[in-house]
Amino acid sequence: MKSLFKKISKSPAWISRKITIALSKPVYDSKVFCVGFNKTGTTSCGKAIQMLGYRHSSFNKRVWSRYENGEIAKVLRYTAKLDSVDDLPWLKEDMIPVLDRVFPNSKFIYLTRDEESWKQSIYHWSFKIFGEYPDLEKKIEEYRKHREFVLNYFADKPKEQFLVLDIKDKNGYDKLARFLDKTAPQKHFPHHNKT
Repeated sequence: MKSLFKKISKSPAWISRKITIALSKPVYDSKVFCVGFNKTGTTSCGKAIQMLGYRHSSFNKRVWSRYENGEIAKVLRYTAKLDSVDDLPWLKEDMIPVLDRVFPNSKFIYLTRDEESWKQSIYHWSFKIFGEYPDLEKKIEEYRKHREFVLNYFADKPKEQFLVLDIKDKNGYDKLARFLDKTAPQKHFPHHNKT
């Protein structure tokens, strides 16, 4: 087993991370969940959390497929091998209460973004990914519905468990780090997945 881990450590970082996650034992304790809606900075938040030392996963096609097939136990088992996650399927309204129950004392981060900026981002991202522009009225309704659900769900939770954050906030990374009892390695959030 030692030689296997030696080989893993010499692999490129992304391969090493995937193998480490696959070999990890599931642990059903507290995690960090970034539950901001798509195009609110979830990838940047995830990278920032990873820079703080967490074993982190963002969108994963296989996990998304399992969620869509109703294989929630498999999604939870994958989640249990990590310290933190962002994006789909974890931000879904039906997943958040499950995550809150299965992983007690977890921390949840909701990312906010002004609606005009968000609409521009989702508009261009949708064309880039799917080759067509979205129905913005439908998308903004999804965004608002998600925001309402998350803010209502966490309204009575302790402040140690829930943080609302805008990654454009010049002190945002420091707020995130303090929420996680860490020290930010830089002042501003890393910016990833620019559209």
